[in-house]
Amino acid sequence: MTDLYDPVAAAVEGFGKGPADGRRSRMAWIVALVLGLLVLRWADPLPLELMRLKAFDLAATFCPASGESGQTVAVDIDDASLQAVGQWPWPRGIMARLVERLGGMGVRTVVFAVVFAEPDRLSPPRLGSLPGLPAGVSGILGYLPDTDQTFANSLRRVPVVLAQMLSEMPARGAPWRNGPDGSAGPDGSAGSVARPVQVQGRFGMVGPDKSFKMPAHTGLVDNILVLRDAAAGAGVAALVQDADGIVRRVVAVAQADGRLVAGLGPEAVRVAEKRSGFLIEANGLGVEALRIGEHRVPLDASGFFRPRLCGLDTLPVVRAVDVLDRGGNADLLRNRIAVVGVSARGVGTLWRTASVKYPVPSAILEAGVINDVLRGQWLQRPVFAGLLEILAMIGGVTAVGRLGGQRARCIASLGLILGSAVLVLLTMWGGGLLFDWTLPVLGLLLAPLVAGLAERRHERGAQRRRDRFMRHVVDASPDPILTVSGEGDILSCNRPAAALGMCPQSGLYGTAAPLFGLAPADLRILIQSCLAGVPVQPVEVTMRGAGSEPVWLELAVGVLDVDSVILIGRDITRRKEAQARLAHALADNEALLREVHHRVRNNLQGIWGVIALEKSALTDHPEALERLSAIQDRLLVLGRIHGQLARTGDLARIDVTAQVEQLCRSFTDPRIGDGTIVIEVGAAPLGCHIETAMPLGLIINELVSERLKDAFPDGRHGKIAVRLGRSGETVVLEVADDGPVPWPQGAESVGNVLLAALAGQLEAVLESGGAEDHRVRVIMPGRLFD
Repeated sequence: MTDLYDPVAAAVEGFGKGPADGRRSRMAWIVALVLGLLVLRWADPLPLELMRLKAFDLAATFCPASGESGQTVAVDIDDASLQAVGQWPWPRGIMARLVERLGGMGVRTVVFAVVFAEPDRLSPPRLGSLPGLPAGVSGILGYLPDTDQTFANSLRRVPVVLAQMLSEMPARGAPWRNGPDGSAGPDGSAGSVARPVQVQGRFGMVGPDKSFKMPAHTGLVDNILVLRDAAAGAGVAALVQDADGIVRRVVAVAQADGRLVAGLGPEAVRVAEKRSGFLIEANGLGVEALRIGEHRVPLDASGFFRPRLCGLDTLPVVRAVDVLDRGGNADLLRNRIAVVGVSARGVGTLWRTASVKYPVPSAILEAGVINDVLRGQWLQRPVFAGLLEILAMIGGVTAVGRLGGQRARCIASLGLILGSAVLVLLTMWGGGLLFDWTLPVLGLLLAPLVAGLAERRHERGAQRRRDRFMRHVVDASPDPILTVSGEGDILSCNRPAAALGMCPQSGLYGTAAPLFGLAPADLRILIQSCLAGVPVQPVEVTMRGAGSEPVWLELAVGVLDVDSVILIGRDITRRKEAQARLAHALADNEALLREVHHRVRNNLQGIWGVIALEKSALTDHPEALERLSAIQDRLLVLGRIHGQLARTGDLARIDVTAQVEQLCRSFTDPRIGDGTIVIEVGAAPLGCHIETAMPLGLIINELVSERLKDAFPDGRHGKIAVRLGRSGETVVLEVADDGPVPWPQGAESVGNVLLAALAGQLEAVLESGGAEDHRVRVIMPGRLFD
């Protein structure tokens, strides 16, 4: 292109990288988008966290079907129960009666979702110590049984799990609120309720050394000692409310005061299944899972797990007053784990979950947790999830950003979003694995927008560069130059191009008029091929300018930017006129050369006639006549080749097939005419130069003449086959016959000497099978016939 258009080539060179520059600009914006999303992931603002939490809630919204109704029942201390029995907290005697009633109805385990951290203030011995009571009354109250001990006795008859609460108050060195028997301390003060951790279940650990890592708490809010010693187990009732107030994680194991304590749900399962302890699985990153017999609960680094909490709205609930007064529904309670909690207004706490629309009390929440542990229904966020999500976001955004065209990017983005959503939901509902697809989806939504903005910005810059280019370079060029969009619309042009268009320069803009004699459809194909990166050779076009004489232009197409090209025309009228004069001269030379071949043919015929006159005077010399006839045959072969060149349209190439067929038909032996001898010809379509055709024709003449003379004595019938065709990288001529006389071997005749000389001219090899063979092969290089 530089050789053709020296004045403009240097300026056009900068625009040839338009699509590559556009891709680089677009990918730079895509990289900035990826970095921005990574910063957003690191900052994790509240909107992004809420999006992630709502995505996780889909696993709880569409819970898997369960074939069983569950193994838990909630015993709710509601408003009706408080109205019938009294305000909360109830006396421990009533709690003892509740436990005994539940045990009598056949429950497997009783789980309390409340903490009994203080002695019963309505216990008779405690009331008897109040000042101002008559001495007789104090004595009578002192002889009555302690309700805390009564409650503890009931706990020993039924497997009971008590709740504990995590506390950040230091347990050691703090004053005790209760003595060893649960009574007040010596100073009678309220003191602290934090206690050292005491756990019924034992813990074992499987994993690498020093792999146990968990957040530590300083202590627990525990039950009074007399109750704690009587209970079958104790577990921490701790949960996490996310930013939207929904409970999604509950504690499975915690570390307090340097010791381990189980969550309330896992502890209830341990007691119900009569297991002796727990097994913690750990890896190099920290705790991984908690095993309770055959149950394996996956944990996060803080010891929490994610229950699905499915079916909370269908969980069986029994009022505590019904159990106390009427005995409740024994069939509903039998062989189940009963979770006792308070939901009365002003006393109990209601919790929001993702599986139901309304808040649920703690008894129902803990019962759902225990059900999920028993059923193995929980959610788990893999350790590699964060890295996988970042890689998915980077890969998806990069793949969409590399595509050309806004439509293709939008379709690819939508397809990737749908595919990732289906994949994430399948892993969530099927395997309980949680992947945060909000960041990849956000990236896929933003990628087409960012790429489109980058392209528009690049196009505006390219337009500015194009305008400067047209002003400073193109307008000064004597050659017609235009910039055209991908659809064939004219964007700009200089004065020579406008002059060829026979309209004002401004009248061409925005039109798809024929340019340089090209129809709009042909021009569009040319432009699209150039934009697609297909090499486009300069196109020669003709058109009429202001004068009547036609103007020839050589039209070159170059990429200007992502969606436009530059057309540069060069006036080649003088070159075309010179080519026309050269073509005329070549035609004259061809005619002269045909005349030469025709005269050579006539001269050879004249020589043939002179030899014929000489033969008429040599009737007594048969050997001389035979040799003169052979010379005549050779002259006829040469004459036919020159005659064919005089008649053919291609003076540089001989049609070998026609030559062989014509030569074999020209033999004048009378036995051919009456059918005694038949010549069969099989020649492949080949062509060659005259320097190859002449020796080849003479070789065929010598071989066929030799076999006509010797192969069929005494008028015998026979057949001579002449075949010519390619064999690999060679061309093979084969002459064979079925006569009784084989080919002569080693004869030093004139014909054999001539054959050897002609074969040498063709760089050919002569082959004969032997004394009994009736076939001769001439093997020639294939390049002579290319």
